[in-house]
Amino acid sequence: MAGSPPPSQEDDSLYLHAELLPNIRHITLYISLPARVASDGLQISLSESRRAVSVSLPGPQHDLSETMKLPARVSEASRRALSAGAAGREGHAGADGRREYSFRMQVDDGEETLAGTDELTGGFVPWTARDLSPVTRLRCLQCERVVLEGDKDKHNQAGWVWKDLPSGNWAEMMDFWHCHKPDPPPGEAQSEDPNAVVKGYGAANQVVATPGTVLVDVATFLVADTDCKGLMQVQSGDADGSSQPDTVTCVNCDSSVGVEDTVAHGWRLFKTSFAANVEGEAVPESAWESHSTETVVAAQLLEFIERESARRFVVHCGCKDGILIWVFNPDLRYSNSSAHHSIAAQRAMKVFFQRLDDADATLHPDRGKASSLSLEELKLPTASFAALTAALDGSNAMLPVSAREFREWKVGILHRFERPSVQQT
Repeated sequence: MAGSPPPSQEDDSLYLHAELLPNIRHITLYISLPARVASDGLQISLSESRRAVSVSLPGPQHDLSETMKLPARVSEASRRALSAGAAGREGHAGADGRREYSFRMQVDDGEETLAGTDELTGGFVPWTARDLSPVTRLRCLQCERVVLEGDKDKHNQAGWVWKDLPSGNWAEMMDFWHCHKPDPPPGEAQSEDPNAVVKGYGAANQVVATPGTVLVDVATFLVADTDCKGLMQVQSGDADGSSQPDTVTCVNCDSSVGVEDTVAHGWRLFKTSFAANVEGEAVPESAWESHSTETVVAAQLLEFIERESARRFVVHCGCKDGILIWVFNPDLRYSNSSAHHSIAAQRAMKVFFQRLDDADATLHPDRGKASSLSLEELKLPTASFAALTAALDGSNAMLPVSAREFREWKVGILHRFERPSVQQT
């Protein structure tokens, strides 16, 4: 998990972190060890495949060693560069009472460092329509009560129909089409294009929740309320009179799992609030899968980047405070050896972030104050915003001390969803 704590000042363990910089084909390796432990004899070596690094510090009082996989295969020259270890280096003394070394290694010429073309295919989105089956069930992540499953006695004899919703700018494109579509040839009567209804760009065409069909977007499932069981709609009851959608909650544990969509006449269920069983009833407990908040939020940010070419976002949950996020690297491969963290290379995005005391003032500054035209807004459910904040703070603490800040920004990592078929081995 990104929130795994780094070694504390009292911890005598080695700590390794490596990041792939694909544009310059380098891997930066960080080695952290307690400052009170003498670094004489620090040994660094590459595996035979040059895909893993081993660091050891033998000694009568401390016998430390750690091995970690690298995000990519490095060159043979990197072996010679590392063989000398930390000899002659003072290292960077951090405020956490640890000494830190960093090394640059060249990626092997034959190694493919690009992550692929997922940005063009939506491969960063967890749970698309193609991932789900007619017998898929959804259950509340908190209390494990099944809330969505096929009812063979009603409309759903053939099971669920899953459909992906169009991209977020679909409505804007339709408005543009109706304003700028070509005039009919002279002498022909003005009539509605018969293809408009079939292809979905007709003026009367809109997305509406339909019983038996689940519409899927990046972060939610759009369902008809009659298809759900064990869920109820609760009025928002805003004291300030603001127009907020009603909340959908689980009747068993009272957790918030979605909101009403009045335009689509249905409920939007948050992907982060559910676990899914794609294979149906006769499967083991391990068949249930869920996705973390940071993975879903990362997909939302990537979708904005793909659609709007934006890199800076104001993220909030409707309250005054928020987070300003700058997506510095949308596709990062990294490895980390901190406790409870996988030593295998992982796919993520590197972000810079700042806390905002007034998110609305950043989005809509007063007259006379400079405004940024490149800012996009992302509003999250309250629980998702809290989970995102914790993930960013946890990943910042996971990073080496010298890599935790960039000017006035804090540095964080958000894990991306990656389909098994495209994962790097």
